[in-house]
Amino acid sequence: MDGRYIFRSCVPDGDVTIANVTPGEVLNRDWTFRANLPPEIQEALDAGEFDPRNILTGKDGELYDEDGNFLAEVNTWQMSVSFTNTDYNPAGKKITWAIPTNYSLTLTFTETIIRDSIMLQKALTGLKDRSKGANLNFTGVLRTDAA
Repeated sequence: MDGRYIFRSCVPDGDVTIANVTPGEVLNRDWTFRANLPPEIQEALDAGEFDPRNILTGKDGELYDEDGNFLAEVNTWQMSVSFTNTDYNPAGKKITWAIPTNYSLTLTFTETIIRDSIMLQKALTGLKDRSKGANLNFTGVLRTDAA
């Protein structure tokens, strides 16, 4: 009844706010990554017949480094696919077909900052010359909370 999605070889992409501190608030950091491998769907979602108790809630995202070390708990996340097509006009036809040529995967999430030095250090190490940069794996789990 749960859904488990694995995104491997994720590298930082776009802007990362290193610190945005408000007194009395829980510290969070927004991240954007590009996944360099197709997603793995290890468990498909199947909550059975429509029943309000089977409605999914978003929680249980986890980020790991390439060695399998836990880096961050992620409760808010999104994975999107961006497709690029090339137009093709078949001979004698007025319609233009879209031929898929490539795609990219973008993972965005909000990290609740717990162990700041570990997660942030992985990303900042990639700023050094000749560094291969961060290579992370994200596991997103959607759980049904049927009573």
